[in-house]
Amino acid sequence: MTTCRWALLVLAIVAVVSGAGPVLEARQRAPEGIARAYLRAVEAGDLDAALATIDPLRRDELRERVAWQVRNRYAIVTLVLGQPSVVDRLAGRDLAPAWVTVLADVTTVAGERWRSTSTAPLVERDGVWYLTRPLFA
Repeated sequence: MTTCRWALLVLAIVAVVSGAGPVLEARQRAPEGIARAYLRAVEAGDLDAALATIDPLRRDELRERVAWQVRNRYAIVTLVLGQPSVVDRLAGRDLAPAWVTVLADVTTVAGERWRSTSTAPLVERDGVWYLTRPLFA
């Protein structure tokens, strides 16, 4: 191959990788969106929207816990997504496929305030991520 062909091949590979990068990153960020959607729905007092972010298999049992949070406010300080490491996966450890940890300033409906951290495992069903339990409940 000539130098020109090698350069074109490298350029084509770089184009494919750079095009796929944002798609992969958006896919990895989807769990962050579900956590933020849950907290927004709780703050807005929308119990149904908050429950829509919870694993469909657990919604009924968690309804009351979510209802107790309605209208609380959450100022997110830090939101971190986690996934099992390659070593955890190879070792077959029983871990959630992903989880979210949120550090937030919480203000209840009664006006009580504190800073707290909450972690919730995530589950993916039919290409959609869900919380397996409510954050801060």
